[in-house]
Amino acid sequence: MNGLDLFPFPKHRLQKTDLDLAASLQGLVEKQVMDRRLELKEDYEGLLKPSLGKLMAEIGLQKMFWPEKYGGDEHNQPAASYTVAAALEQIGRADVGLAFLAAHSLALQAALALEDNYREEQVAAVAPLFCEGNRPLIVSFVLPTLVEEEGAPEWRGKGFQVKAKGGAGGWTLNGKGVRPTCSGVDAGLFGVACAVEGEDEPAFILVPGDAPGLNRGAEFKKTGLAASRNADLDLAGVQVPAAGCAWRGDAGFFKLLSWYYLGLTAAGVGALLATYEILREWGDNRVIKGRGHIFKDNPLTAALMGEIAKEVVVDRLLAYDLAGMLAEPDAYGGDGSQALFTSALMLAHQVMASAEYTINRTMELMASAGYAKEWQLERYWRDIKTMQCYLGAYELAKHDFARWYYRTNTL
Repeated sequence: MNGLDLFPFPKHRLQKTDLDLAASLQGLVEKQVMDRRLELKEDYEGLLKPSLGKLMAEIGLQKMFWPEKYGGDEHNQPAASYTVAAALEQIGRADVGLAFLAAHSLALQAALALEDNYREEQVAAVAPLFCEGNRPLIVSFVLPTLVEEEGAPEWRGKGFQVKAKGGAGGWTLNGKGVRPTCSGVDAGLFGVACAVEGEDEPAFILVPGDAPGLNRGAEFKKTGLAASRNADLDLAGVQVPAAGCAWRGDAGFFKLLSWYYLGLTAAGVGALLATYEILREWGDNRVIKGRGHIFKDNPLTAALMGEIAKEVVVDRLLAYDLAGMLAEPDAYGGDGSQALFTSALMLAHQVMASAEYTINRTMELMASAGYAKEWQLERYWRDIKTMQCYLGAYELAKHDFARWYYRTNTL
């Protein structure tokens, strides 16, 4: 019995197509990624790039939300949140970095193409980027980050990295040393959060990866998330037509980030399922010298293994609870609400912290083997820690929690 079947989740809420997709992805990632991992390790060209192509273009995750008339699958009801959770936990089980990239694409699709909530002109312009051809479209975000410049425009205590100026012909964007959330080297579409010159209301503007004036720096080294080849960007007078503005104001940001945090949460659960499988094999096959006990039958190790299993159960249920909130947004404050955003951010941080704790405990149980590359556990640890960095500082997140639950006004 594998983790997909063993650890509980609200299976009755998922459609048969969701369960079939999860099963198909499980088989695909085992064959395409996990079985080739020892040979290819973290080879981007040989392992990760082809796998991303199969997941996004061939399986069709990048077409999931878009209307059929544009070549999409039109799986664009709020209950698609369960599909996102089921898909990304299986991808994350094989490679957290691949799930991290897929989370960006699915979050942007949800923000733009959920039923009865999109602008036809905008969808007509953006959907072909995702649906035409057989190549993966890598999506990245440029989000507000820690404020470094005094007096700079802020969003919820963070500073905008890019400034935009509106005009009759569209938008002009400028920003130097901009840090995207992923794939600065490879992304074909950037969703950029912008401070708008002369206005208080921010904008989220879609910038094609080949836009004139968008310059990519050299790839920088990272500890984890090898599928994301990141680099800083410079935007020097980048021109974007008026239709490239996805939305103005907070509601669009709340919606995008709520779905994005669902994706990160599911990716973290995937890492936990993989950790369980690694530890289960270790516990079945190791003997404690001098006592003749199978590793898992020792009372001390069994107690810690039980605690690890508990973390997997709780975190998987939390991920599907978040999916359930997004599937019925009116019951939880409404689509694009601060209430849903805050809950999603809380659960993402909770699962990331739990995943880090759980992998740490598993490493302790496996001693030096926990850090050995051939056991793969150390890669999940690196990926989770790197994803935590992109999720953002927990201290700032606590201010977001306080804004909603205590109505703080000065943070």
